[in-house]
Amino acid sequence: MKVKTLFLIILTLKLICLSNVSAQVNNHNYHISEIDKKNIIKVNMLSPFMGTLSFQHEKILNSESSIQNGLYYFSGTIFNQQVPARGVCFTTEYRYYLTGEAPQGLYLQPFFRIARFWNNDLTFSNSNSDFYGTAFGLVFGKQFLFYDKFVLDIYGGPLFTKLFFDNKKVNTKDLPPMFNGYWIRAGLSIGYYF
Repeated sequence: MKVKTLFLIILTLKLICLSNVSAQVNNHNYHISEIDKKNIIKVNMLSPFMGTLSFQHEKILNSESSIQNGLYYFSGTIFNQQVPARGVCFTTEYRYYLTGEAPQGLYLQPFFRIARFWNNDLTFSNSNSDFYGTAFGLVFGKQFLFYDKFVLDIYGGPLFTKLFFDNKKVNTKDLPPMFNGYWIRAGLSIGYYF
């Protein structure tokens, strides 16, 4: 009898606690979708013209800012012209929304990129020299949100790239200017907000 009574008391207390929590949630009008939606996966639709596949993940920090990380694969072809290298890049960026509320509105975004390239042309170097690159810059853009699920992100701005070679005897004039020096970064990405 004592075990059965103790079980009923514990069960009753649990039910009271659960109903109290439920009442508090209803009083505060929480919206689960607003709390949980902090991620966007995007694909840059302009990157294939530059010979790359480009994917980004944006993580919303608050109503004014987010952090975005990007992964790029460079195929070695730019505008149907072969370049003596292929490689991968990782970009990390901080996005500050100037208007609107994250994830939509005008924004300013400083970024830093690190890349590793493989030489696939011996005329470029007398040995198979791999090389590395760093880049930094600033883009200005606007992100649009459609149906509370889809995003369109348009951006552009300057970047500066510096290359470092395993083999010092490298003919850098065979590389396009975007690999070493000043260039422009631009994109038009579409994505899914979840």
